[in-house]
Amino acid sequence: RAAALDLFTTLEFHSLWEDLLAVQPGATAAASESLEVDARVSTRPDGLGDLATRSRLVVDLVDEAGFEGLAFLDGDNDAVLVPLDSLGPLEKSLGDAGVEKIVHGGKRLVGRLAAAGIEVVGLGFDSALASYVLDPAARSYDLSVAALKYLGLEIESPDADDHVAQGAFDFRDGPDLEGAARRVVAIDRLEERLRGELEERGELDLFLAFELPLIVVLSRMERRGIAVDREYLEGMGRDLRVRIGELEREIIEIAGEPFNVNSTDQLRSVLFEKLGLPVLKKTSTGKPSTDASVLGKLDHPIVTALSEYRELEKLRSTYVDGYLPLIRSDGRIHTTFNQMAASTGRLSSEDPNLQNIPVRSELGRTIRKAFIAREGCAFVVADYSQIELRVLAHMSGDRGLVEAFRSKRDVHTTTAARVFGVEEADVTSEMRRRAKTINFGLLYGMEAFGLAQRLGIDRVEAAAQVEAYFAQFPSVKKYMDDSVSEARRTGYTATLFGRRRYLPELKSDNYRVRQMGERMALNAPVQGTAADIIKKAMIDLESALEGSGAEMLLQIHDELIIESPTELVA
Repeated sequence: RAAALDLFTTLEFHSLWEDLLAVQPGATAAASESLEVDARVSTRPDGLGDLATRSRLVVDLVDEAGFEGLAFLDGDNDAVLVPLDSLGPLEKSLGDAGVEKIVHGGKRLVGRLAAAGIEVVGLGFDSALASYVLDPAARSYDLSVAALKYLGLEIESPDADDHVAQGAFDFRDGPDLEGAARRVVAIDRLEERLRGELEERGELDLFLAFELPLIVVLSRMERRGIAVDREYLEGMGRDLRVRIGELEREIIEIAGEPFNVNSTDQLRSVLFEKLGLPVLKKTSTGKPSTDASVLGKLDHPIVTALSEYRELEKLRSTYVDGYLPLIRSDGRIHTTFNQMAASTGRLSSEDPNLQNIPVRSELGRTIRKAFIAREGCAFVVADYSQIELRVLAHMSGDRGLVEAFRSKRDVHTTTAARVFGVEEADVTSEMRRRAKTINFGLLYGMEAFGLAQRLGIDRVEAAAQVEAYFAQFPSVKKYMDDSVSEARRTGYTATLFGRRRYLPELKSDNYRVRQMGERMALNAPVQGTAADIIKKAMIDLESALEGSGAEMLLQIHDELIIESPTELVA
């Protein structure tokens, strides 16, 4: 098994190795090295040795069996566990930017210590984050997974019955000393291994300049949260429930019989059997589909009412009833930002997801009104205008697209004028809409079929418009073709800043999987570069705002939400 691990690691079969472990749990027992460690607990400054004078600390959170503290590497295979209330001079070291901190899962550590009134700065390396940059599609970045994948080390603790008590603590009534020691030893060894891999792949600068400094920024944003008007949300909930009830009665009246509007089977029976509406799409099980794309193409009063019912019910359940329980005692909602989720490098948000608030509909926009600035402050919203199209213009070097941006004209109007062969003054709203759909659709690998569906035109006309687009912007076409070819040759794509995304889908025997890989090869460099740019902006902005009273609260893809004293708002 150790030989298999070496082979799988060399071939970068990381996910396949995880699959192997899933079907052969005992595989982890045959790691290539048996790690012998020693650990102790220190509650007094004189038990810390020279830790407080070191310029490099390997540190990990320990929160188990009633013990809340930190584990520090104290030698090649030794560790010291220190309760949070006994850190003494180490607290100063944690807040000293000149002392390098080596961690695994730095955002969690920074956040937990901040809650205890302890500031952590000077992060030098995060092995979880490095694992993500190296393999952004992995299913787990747990320390045990990374140690096994990159070091061949099994760090899971032995069973309680086999644990040997060390110092004054036993596994049954205190922290697992051996497990904590194994973790900091693994973190220490991972730094050298992962730093070397990042450098070899040309991703070390990206990691050090974009990802590592963002940890503290995101942790601060999570702690700040954003204020919510509880009374407004509660009132909105009452209004929504009234309107939802009216729509439900209207739907049942049109159907001519009582039924459960939320039951897909009953709704299917009403729409396609009782009312005889045409079946436009079927599910994977062969039943008529009732999803939003189908309803949007059906012309019937019940469909109009049903669409509004679904939209309002979504707003009520997800945003009103979903947000109210999450408002903390400070009157604010505190989301969690995921730095290690998307393969393209984009951030995501959860508990709750504050990046998916609808903005296109008027009802959706009312949700944003529930978020309020603290007294004496106002929100400043800044976003990058058409950032992905600008990145495409830069990366493709297409003269027409670059000129459209440099001239500061509306890029969609300029595109429409060139595609339809008219003067910009003669571009209609429909022409601009089509050009906008083509501009953004190409970023996601949309072809004539998808464009035809999106615009409601036939495929021949859609194909002609795509062809006209590429005739006007030939370097965009070349860039797209070259991106797929290069990804197929190397196995990955890269952003302007070197972030890689591996695409094994391009070598799949399945045509649809290969097509999906091609779409990702088109989009990943552009979307990933845009994600890198906003991350760097967040790092720079956090530093620039320090001491001003203004604070960055949220990132919603290409948009930043800042809470600023009103006197600073121009």
